[in-house]
Amino acid sequence: MNDLNTSVQMAGVTFKTPILVSSSECASSQPLLEQLIQSPIGGIVTKTFTTRPEHRIRVRPYQFPLNAFGKAYREGKCLYSLAAPHVEEMDRVMEQIPHMADICRHSSVKLIVSYFEDPSEVSLWVTRAKAFEAAGADLLELNFSSPSAVKVFARDPGASSQVIARVKESVSIPVGLKLSPTLEPLEASAASWSNAGLDFVTAHNAPGGILIDVEQEVPFGAPAIGGFVMGRAFLPYSLARVVRLKKASDLSIIGVGGIYEATDALQYLLCGCSLVGVGSALYFQGPRVLDDIYDGIGLWMERKGHAAVNEFTGKVLPLIKESVGLRSDETYPFTMPPECPYVPVIDEGKCNLCGACQRSCIYGALEVSKKDSRVLVEEDRCWSCGFCVGLCPLGAVQLRDRRDRNKVIWKNEGMAASFKR
Repeated sequence: MNDLNTSVQMAGVTFKTPILVSSSECASSQPLLEQLIQSPIGGIVTKTFTTRPEHRIRVRPYQFPLNAFGKAYREGKCLYSLAAPHVEEMDRVMEQIPHMADICRHSSVKLIVSYFEDPSEVSLWVTRAKAFEAAGADLLELNFSSPSAVKVFARDPGASSQVIARVKESVSIPVGLKLSPTLEPLEASAASWSNAGLDFVTAHNAPGGILIDVEQEVPFGAPAIGGFVMGRAFLPYSLARVVRLKKASDLSIIGVGGIYEATDALQYLLCGCSLVGVGSALYFQGPRVLDDIYDGIGLWMERKGHAAVNEFTGKVLPLIKESVGLRSDETYPFTMPPECPYVPVIDEGKCNLCGACQRSCIYGALEVSKKDSRVLVEEDRCWSCGFCVGLCPLGAVQLRDRRDRNKVIWKNEGMAASFKR
C-alpha cells in the first residue's frame, strides 16, 4: 500500500486520506484527540460548539444503544441519542481550539470546527467564524442540522444562504454546512448555498427517532424524540441524497452515515464524495475501525488497479439516472404474466430446498417439490421482479431471459443487465 496515493483535495485543502472523524465527543478532549491522530485519518471534526446555554444542556443518561430490540438493531449498530452540542462555555472552548489545532497540525491532520448559533443572529455566526479561524481551524462546518435550525431554514431557505454569505465574507478558510436528512427542497437549497459561496456539505446528520419498550409500556431510554443513528441501514438513504446533491450542484460533499466498513466508505467515494466521515462506528468498535476502513480501501485499490483515490472518485455517479429515466427506457413497460420477459432459474447443485423462495413469492410462481427434490417454477405466474434472487441464502436463483436462458439478467450483484443500455 506504500505506493498508493490516498490523499484527496476538497475546497483547495489537501487531506492525507479521505477518512474523517465526524463531529462527536470522540474528539472532545486532548487525550482522545491524541489517540485519534494516530489513526490513518485526514481530518477531525469537532463536536458542535454553541453559545446559548439552553442548547448545551446535556440530560443524563443520553446514549442508548438499541441492542435490546433484537438482531437487526444490534447488528446494524443502531443508537438512540440525546447528545446535545458541547457542554462547555464558549470562552473555555476558545481556549482549547489552539491546542487542538496544534495537535492536528503536527500530524498533518486537518481540524474542522463545527458550530451552531441561532439562525436569526447572523452577526454571531460571523463573530464565531472569525474567532475559530484565528484559533487555528482549517475549515468551518456550520451545523444547520439541529432541529431548531432545520425549522427556520425549511420555512425560509434564504436564511441559510444569508448566514453562509456573511460567514464566507468574514473568513479565508473553506466553509461548509452540516445537513439534516429531512431538509427539503434539497436541490433548490443546494443551488442557493452554492450561489452564496458555500464550499462543501456534510451529508448527513442523524434523523429524529423514538422507540417504545412495550413490556414496560414506556418510551425506551428517555421520553423524547432524539437522534436516531440507524447504523449501516442509513447508508442507502444518505447516499441517495448525496447523489441528488451532486447531480444538482458542484458542491463538494463529505459523505456521512452508515460507514462501518471500507465498502461503505467506497460507496460514498464512488458517488463523488470528496471525503467520508466516520461517527457512530467509533462508539461501537473503537478507533481500530479507522485502520480497518483505511486498510480495506487500500486493498480494494490494489485489487482494482487504482493508484490514487481521485482515479475512482465519482466513477459511478454518471451511471445513476432518475427513476423516471428508467421507466422511459423500459422495454417491457406494461407486460404482465404470462408474457413477462425474465424468469427465475434454479441451480439445483446449490439449492437445499429451504423454501425461502416459495414463502416469499407473493405471485405463487415457486414451489418446493419434495417428491421431485427440486424447486418448480411456474413461469406464467412470474412478474420478473427479481425478489427471489436476492432472498436466496445460497445464491441458487438467477433471473434469466425467458427466450435466451443463457442470458443472465440479475444474479444479486452489480447492476441488472436489463438496465445496461
